[in-house]
Amino acid sequence: MKRFAVEFSDEAIADLDASFEWGCEVWGAPQAAKWYFEIRDRITEMLSKSPLGCPLAPQQHRYRAETRVLSIDRYNVLFHLEGKLVTILHIRGPFTKR
Repeated sequence: MKRFAVEFSDEAIADLDASFEWGCEVWGAPQAAKWYFEIRDRITEMLSKSPLGCPLAPQQHRYRAETRVLSIDRYNVLFHLEGKLVTILHIRGPFTKR
């Protein structure tokens, strides 16, 4: 049962795209595409059900609104929650240099 709407910010999409490009170099395009859709769907599924179950992000002081983090494998998904809307800010993983 989905209770929250989930949207990806432009920055989060750029993070996923960068991860896909990294995956193409490391695993090849078919495996990178499979991963891309799996991680996107997992994020959406988990955050549409229970975003409040995620802890506050250690770097939340950098944001003006309360920021939480969902950890999936080696990835940290930073997001805001406003009412019934979850906005994904960034997706950090081994492909990022920041």
